[in-house]
Amino acid sequence: MPEMSPSSAYIHIPFCVKKCAYCDFLSFPSCLERAGEYVEALCKEIRLTPSWFSSARAADAKTECKSGGSDSSQARGDGGCALRTIYFGGGTPSLLSAAQIEKVIGALREEFGITEGCEITLEVNPGTVNEEKLSSFFAAGVNRLSIGVQSLDDKVLKELSRIHDSSSAKKVISEAKAAGFINISCDMMLGIPGQTLESVKETLDYLLFQEIPHISLYSLILEEGTPLYDRYGGDIEKFVTQEEDRKMYHYVTSRLKKNGFIHYEISNMAREGYESRHNSMYWKAEPYYAFGVGAHYYIGNERGRHVEDLDTYIASLSREEVDRKDVLFPEETLSEEEKKKEYMMLGFRTRIGVVEDIYERRFGEKVERSFEEELQKEISAGLVVHEDGVYRLTEKGVDLANQVFIDYI
Repeated sequence: MPEMSPSSAYIHIPFCVKKCAYCDFLSFPSCLERAGEYVEALCKEIRLTPSWFSSARAADAKTECKSGGSDSSQARGDGGCALRTIYFGGGTPSLLSAAQIEKVIGALREEFGITEGCEITLEVNPGTVNEEKLSSFFAAGVNRLSIGVQSLDDKVLKELSRIHDSSSAKKVISEAKAAGFINISCDMMLGIPGQTLESVKETLDYLLFQEIPHISLYSLILEEGTPLYDRYGGDIEKFVTQEEDRKMYHYVTSRLKKNGFIHYEISNMAREGYESRHNSMYWKAEPYYAFGVGAHYYIGNERGRHVEDLDTYIASLSREEVDRKDVLFPEETLSEEEKKKEYMMLGFRTRIGVVEDIYERRFGEKVERSFEEELQKEISAGLVVHEDGVYRLTEKGVDLANQVFIDYI
């Protein structure tokens, strides 16, 4: 089958003010003085990537540039695809200056090209920006913000060890709108010890009042090695039952649907036209570039990660001759069978589901031929429905999604 050339890029910014009690992402508190040299390393990696993955860029007629909706990717002269989504994640990317963000965007534009209307997302934590800084991000080319609100209940925020309170979260939303941002996403976290349904309702009320067009929902997961894991002995259900968590989840999703939101992915809801194009790329199992310490990439058939030590990453890329093996660590080469399974698992996360025609065009065979036994078992259990050429999760299947996903691991 034809290879897809990446048309999305993830950039990891590992700096943060302090680690939240639930966070197991790769981030480094109190290292912001290294941001300048880190950005230089990022830009150098961006320039080197085409030569590191020359065979995977498929600079011939077999390369496919996939459309990301209304803004189609455009093929570059070398056969690759211009970027249609860029995502700055972390850590806390909003700790960087607008000039540093603009420098990275400029390096991406110079090396890969950027489509007109490219979705450029920056994760923002309340307490790290003001209206002036947000305006400078907007001027630098950022056109979408993902704000880590989590909750507007100060007791819940304290439980999570967030650096902000509810007033600063509300302030950053107002400042983002004043700075010119329309495409704004806010995170909500559910299933937190001490959290009540009334608390969840008040947070959602405010986000709806502010006309936030995209909301991401996450249930608290206790990750080993985090303070919350130690605090609760690794067993969240002793403090928040699955029934309580699901009640919160169903309340939020039901309210949002009544207010015109589309439940386009298990953990994400948006008004029409505000779905995250970058995250949708992941759920379509498309390849993507990734840059920065600890970032995971998928290019050609290769999945891998970056070195996780900040000093090593910066030092390796500061050398005149950079050895790819000092920066990137390939972890697997995906077989066609593995790609099929991943496509199924990710497809079931979405409202669209697994479309028979799309699957057949992509893999050259009918989905029933690949997974007839699994699909029939899931349908019989009431977890999956098959209608109009599409397999998708039922409402029961959404709540028990892991029972479906495990069939494709």
